[in-house]
Amino acid sequence: MPVGIPAVPASKYAPGQGGGAQTIQHQKYTNAGDLTNQVMTNLGGAVLSSVQLRLVFWGTEWATAGAPVSMSQVISDVKAIVSGPYFDAIRQYGALGAFIDRVLDLTGEDPPNPVTQVNAANRVIKLIDDEAVPEPDDDFTTAFYLVFLPRRVGGALLATPPGQFGAHSFATYSDFDFPADVDNDSVFFAWISNQSRAGISTTVSHEIVEAMTDPTGNTWQVNPTNPTNWNEIADVCQSTAVLNGVTVQAYWSKSDNACVIPYLQPDSYEVRWIFKPSAIGHIEWFGGVRPDGSQWQMSRNEMMARVLDGDVFTVHGRVSGETSRVGVFYRDVTHPYLGTSADSVHDDNLLALPSRNPT
Repeated sequence: MPVGIPAVPASKYAPGQGGGAQTIQHQKYTNAGDLTNQVMTNLGGAVLSSVQLRLVFWGTEWATAGAPVSMSQVISDVKAIVSGPYFDAIRQYGALGAFIDRVLDLTGEDPPNPVTQVNAANRVIKLIDDEAVPEPDDDFTTAFYLVFLPRRVGGALLATPPGQFGAHSFATYSDFDFPADVDNDSVFFAWISNQSRAGISTTVSHEIVEAMTDPTGNTWQVNPTNPTNWNEIADVCQSTAVLNGVTVQAYWSKSDNACVIPYLQPDSYEVRWIFKPSAIGHIEWFGGVRPDGSQWQMSRNEMMARVLDGDVFTVHGRVSGETSRVGVFYRDVTHPYLGTSADSVHDDNLLALPSRNPT
């Protein structure tokens, strides 16, 4: 069952005078299907420390207005997954994260029906043979191909391997270029069935973390390990949550001894003073205390950036006892300003705070 956690965009700003920054937390899950007290085994293989994603949309249905989920929506959702904190817990296994390299449009053709994992592997190999993408040994960062399948082919439902919404694997790209360039390189890929939007993004998140930590079935697996039916970090978890506006799946974290989904925990600041150089200008500096009692101060631009990035700033009325949250408001599209929402209380807004010079 989907469980909500704070859906906060990845922080783009380094700590400034205000100190701190959004911190990554690991939300633990113990819902149905989330196993506990699992033991991880490193079988000695290599992880994919970083991957460049190549999104392959295979099937004429993707190019139609009636596609159940649009290509643009899938691309947007994958961007949201890779730009957020989702991969933080795989760092303990030696993997860092992923980024999108390119989108490959194969909407002029359909996959066979039924389609198999071998079909997906062969289509990726053909992309390399056709020089639509570099050969594996020419990539500076390992490529991971996500092959998105259509729901229908020629009006009929596409039959995929039973019991699976997707799977990752690898194939071997073999090539000989005269006089001495002999290639026998691994090509990493996954096929993703066309489900609901949430189903697609859940499967994508599942397959990326597994492919990075167990790319060839001999790296990180959960006990009991299996050389053919790989028992991997997302196979022992079932919970999902909305992160960065996109549904993702929990995966096993050895350090947390739990199924987790990493998320950004916003920093909290209480504003206690302001600095406004003139009666008609903006407030240019803000300061106050954090929950731990430490002091902070920051400029208007930094505070505005942090508010937009998800951090929480509040003003507490000393007489009324009311607390209001600082937000970004717009006089027009080019003139944003910081303020609190209007209410009947007067001492919980920024202009009610004492003025002092920043240090």
